[in-house]
Amino acid sequence: MTADLFRLEPIRGRFGDRAAQLFCYAALALVIVFLAALLLLILSEALPALSDPRALFGDWAPAADPPRFGFAHAMISTLMATALALLLAVPIGFGIGLFAAEIAPLWMRGLLRPGLELLAGVPSVVYGFLGYVTLVQWLERHGGMATGESLLVAALVLAVMTLPFLAGASAEAFAAVPRALVEAAYAAGVTRFHVARRILAPAALPGLFAAVALGLARAIGETLAVLLLAGNSTSTPTSYLDRGQPLTALIATELPEAGVGSGKYHALYAAGLALLLVAVATNMLIWRLKARALSHDR
Repeated sequence: MTADLFRLEPIRGRFGDRAAQLFCYAALALVIVFLAALLLLILSEALPALSDPRALFGDWAPAADPPRFGFAHAMISTLMATALALLLAVPIGFGIGLFAAEIAPLWMRGLLRPGLELLAGVPSVVYGFLGYVTLVQWLERHGGMATGESLLVAALVLAVMTLPFLAGASAEAFAAVPRALVEAAYAAGVTRFHVARRILAPAALPGLFAAVALGLARAIGETLAVLLLAGNSTSTPTSYLDRGQPLTALIATELPEAGVGSGKYHALYAAGLALLLVAVATNMLIWRLKARALSHDR
């Protein structure tokens, strides 16, 4: 009887491994099918607007005769707000992640991790409301601006919103570095700054790139906060003190008033396609830089 059990155990193990493998393949196939269906839906609805691509780079004037549905202003607003948000959040987030993983005492690390997770879970409308009652009001009173709503305020709030994701992901990347490397460097008598620059940063580079990609996805896809703070102006912004309308705010504002099958309807789908392409292209650039950095280290 015991011998029979020993013979059956490997069979059960192989069956369990095979079932888990099939489940993972099925889940992966389902995700791929879902993404493909989503892309096909967006592309099919955007095709009528893509018949004249040059019109999409004009101005947004749906009440004109004939109506114009260009969203160049929204593209520029999206790129400006996202670029400034990441420029501010990435170095600060990496610094917080390094502090949480390497410098902070144990009791403080126990407070930082839950704090970052709590900040990451705050609804975006709360960040937008806080930005409106603080930064917008301050610029109106002390900045000499008729209205404090601007791309600058939107970018600052986006930086605060992406900071917990960047800090948390970078802290995990730094903590994943083998302690043997760090202890060997300290044993050689080098400074903490040298360890961070020459040991921790290169070893954690893949995780740091993943943190940037995560922060980018958070910033470029945000809707409610930029809807409250950017100003929703259809004019093309020329500086960060101008009002703007990122692509997400444009879609959220205009889609409820767009009749199905109308020119505005198809133009908004084209705007969604443009937003998707910008996100994909930026992520591809990030992963390309990651691969180049890793090959250079080898």
